[in-house]
Amino acid sequence: MDKHEAILLLVISIGAFVIPFIIRRLYLPSAVGEIFYGLVLGIFFKDIIHETPIVKLLGELGFIILMYLAGLEINFDRIRSTSKKDLSVYILSLFMIVFLSFYITFSFEFPLIYALVFMTIAIGLLYPVLKDTGLLKTNFAQSVLIIGSIGEIISLLFITGFTLYYQFGLSTKALIHLIEIYIFFALAYFIIRIFQLFIWWNPKWTSTFLKTGDPTETGIRANFVNMFIFVALASLLSMEPIIGAFMGGMLFALVFKERKEIQEKFSAFGYGFLIPIFFIEVGLQFDIFQLIKPEIIISALILTAVIFFIRSVAAMIFVFSGFSWKEIFLIPFSLSMPLTLLVAIATIGLEVNMLDKKQASVVILSAILSGLIYPWLFKIIVRKIKIEESKERVKINRT
Repeated sequence: MDKHEAILLLVISIGAFVIPFIIRRLYLPSAVGEIFYGLVLGIFFKDIIHETPIVKLLGELGFIILMYLAGLEINFDRIRSTSKKDLSVYILSLFMIVFLSFYITFSFEFPLIYALVFMTIAIGLLYPVLKDTGLLKTNFAQSVLIIGSIGEIISLLFITGFTLYYQFGLSTKALIHLIEIYIFFALAYFIIRIFQLFIWWNPKWTSTFLKTGDPTETGIRANFVNMFIFVALASLLSMEPIIGAFMGGMLFALVFKERKEIQEKFSAFGYGFLIPIFFIEVGLQFDIFQLIKPEIIISALILTAVIFFIRSVAAMIFVFSGFSWKEIFLIPFSLSMPLTLLVAIATIGLEVNMLDKKQASVVILSAILSGLIYPWLFKIIVRKIKIEESKERVKINRT
C-alpha cells in the first residue's frame, strides 16, 4: 500500500464513522450521505482512484455483503402465510410495473437500460423507513415488505438478463450462459434441499449456524462460508457475484427461520464498516461536476418521476386486496426508493458497458433523488395520517 492509498483509506474510514452523526440530524438515509461524501472525495483523489486496489476490494466486499443481507431479509414464512388472492394481486401489480416500464421506455424512445431502472424495487431503504415511522409491525408494512421482497427477486432476475444481453447479445454464448444460470439455480435448489434434510436429521447443528457471542463466532463464520460458496458458484458460471450473494442470503433465510440474532450481528458487521465503504467508493467513481450539469439533473428528475408514476398506476390493482385507500396512496411511495439496486445497476452497468458514463451518472443521481424525496414524503404523509386519526379518536371519545 502506497502513502496515497493509505491516506485515502484513512479519510474514507473517518468519513464512514462521522457521516451517520451528520446525516441523522438531516433525517436522510446514510447511503445518500456516503455517496455524497465519495463524490466530494473524488474532487481531491481523482487521479489515484484507479490505483487503490484495497479500497476497491473493500468496496466490492461491502457490495457483496449488502446483497447477501438483502436476501437474508426476505421472510418466506410471511410470504407463505399470505392468502393466494392477495399474493396474486401482489404479483400482478409487479408485472404491471414491469410492463409499464418497457412500454414507457419504448414509447418515449428512452435507452433500453432505463426500463430496468424504472422496474427495479428494493427493500434495503424501505425497511428502516417503515421502522422509523412506527409502522413495521402493522399489517400494511408486512404486506408492503412481501411485495418489495418479491419485487427485489424479480429485479435481480432482470438485472441478470440485461447483463447477459449487453455482454453477449442474442447469441449462442448468451444461450449457453442462460443454461449455466439454470444450472446455478438447480445447484442452489439441490444444496438447499440437502441442507434442509441435514438440519432436520441433526437439529443440534442449527446452533452452529446461528450461534453468536462465543469466542469463535461460528454463526458469523457459517454465514461468510455460505455467502462465499454462492459468490464462487456465480463467478464460475459467469454470473455477477452479487446475484450469488443474494441467492445465498435468500436460501439461508429459507432454511433458518429463527435467524434474528445472527441477522442483526451480520448486519452490524456489514453496515458498521464495509457497506459504507461501498457507497463511498461508488461516489468516488463519479465526477460531482458531471452530476450537477443541467442535462444530467433534468434526466435524473425525469427518471425519478417516472419511477413514481409507474408505481402509482400499478397501485390501482390493490383495490382488489384488503388495503384501505390511505394505504393504497402510500404504496407508490414505499416502492419508489430502490436506492441500493439503482446503485448496483449503475455499478454493474459501467463494468459490462450497459451504461456509458453519462447514463450511469443519471442513474446514480436518480438513486440519490429517489432516496431523498420518497422516504421524506412517505414520512410526512404517515405523520399527517396519524395526526388525523388521533383527532378523529378524540372526537369519538368526546361524543
